[in-house]
Amino acid sequence: MIDMRYHIYSLAAVFFALAVGIVIGAGFARGTSSSDAQRKTLARYSSAMNALKRDIQLASQDAAQKDKVARDSEEFCRAVLPMVAKNRLTWRNVAIVRTGDYDDLVGPVKRALELAGAKVTSITEIDHSFDFTDTKRVVEALTLCGIVPPADSREVKEKLFRVLANSVLNGGYSQFPAKLEAAKVATFTGDYTRPTKLVVLVGGAISSKSDTGQSVDAPLISQLEQPGVTVVGCESRIAGESYVETWEKMGIASVDNADSAIGQIALLFALTGENAKFGVKKTADRLLPQTLEP
Repeated sequence: MIDMRYHIYSLAAVFFALAVGIVIGAGFARGTSSSDAQRKTLARYSSAMNALKRDIQLASQDAAQKDKVARDSEEFCRAVLPMVAKNRLTWRNVAIVRTGDYDDLVGPVKRALELAGAKVTSITEIDHSFDFTDTKRVVEALTLCGIVPPADSREVKEKLFRVLANSVLNGGYSQFPAKLEAAKVATFTGDYTRPTKLVVLVGGAISSKSDTGQSVDAPLISQLEQPGVTVVGCESRIAGESYVETWEKMGIASVDNADSAIGQIALLFALTGENAKFGVKKTADRLLPQTLEP
């Protein structure tokens, strides 16, 4: 916002200079000295420029103050995060599944979960080069897993997402990750022999072209929502395309600012049962968990 205001100021200065040039040029063209009207025109432009300059300076100061408050708030939240997180997810296994474009968000989310005492058993990252709408590729992936594809082509995609979900949740399906990775469905890191009841989806797309909220997240959530399982979606504040609306339609909690300490606190509470749209975007209905306690 500040940069744009300075840009406007610069343009205004150019127009002011142009106006001065026109007035002075007109005076020379007539071979006469500046008239009262010309002086008034220059004074009017000068007054307008001074007012604009004052407005920009005030706006810049206000923006700087707001930025400082935001930085101070984030620093405070980072300081209290370990205390708020302590023992909240002790002995709980958590699986992370990255469905979006922001792989740099996986690390901060993992650290927040571990601060809460959780064991991050696995990190699954969906390969965006795999087309889940391509029946032929889906059939090939299932066949590679040793699974006979359903006769009905409409059920083929659902079957693959069921295999993917069971691989993440159920330790009894640990033979599938390597085969799914060979089929370029996703990459799998961690221990898939341990069952888990908590899943964090890391979504958000850079642009609408890479938005997989409807094509990946929605059908995957349908298969992940098994008895006793809690699924929470999270994304970065800078996500170009948000997945929050998709997650809301699927009935799961979401955090749209998981790259911040306050968002990570909300994520921990969402995993323990508080279902809301946490964050700072227009789609959010809550910033802080209602159950937040000292």
